[in-house]
Amino acid sequence: MNEEHLAEAKSLLTAFPGKSSALIPILHLVEDEFGYIPQEEVEVVAGLMGVTAAYVEAVLSFYTLFHRQPTGKYLIQVCRGLSCHLNAADHLAHFLYEELGVQRGGTTDDGLFTVEEVECLALCKDAPVVQVNLAYRPRASEEQLKGLIEESRRGVAQHA
Repeated sequence: MNEEHLAEAKSLLTAFPGKSSALIPILHLVEDEFGYIPQEEVEVVAGLMGVTAAYVEAVLSFYTLFHRQPTGKYLIQVCRGLSCHLNAADHLAHFLYEELGVQRGGTTDDGLFTVEEVECLALCKDAPVVQVNLAYRPRASEEQLKGLIEESRRGVAQHA
């Protein structure tokens, strides 16, 4: 971590009633800095908190918000929960894989899009749900996703 994030992480350790409560906010700091959580930073966080790297890994493997590899500029997560599954979310995931030319968890060659399937996005009443960079897309459809992809590519091209 850079010096600024390291100082912030140390202050988080005292901001919570127990040191272990600071783990998730500290992991967010790491991901904000690197865009993902590199293995060497797992060791840094473990040392800072006085826990094992395996403990940090266990937390990382539980939460879908953390990534161990770099992701695209647009992280598209397709919900696999029961309501979404019953409303053809897997069809949307396969549409995205084909449209973007990636496999599950893959990132496009241009680094713009990563597609993941996640367990539950907790918006069951609006299934199927897709989340793009933490913004929900309720009642998602192929047409909406295709428009999102085109709009995102145009926006990147305009800023290039």
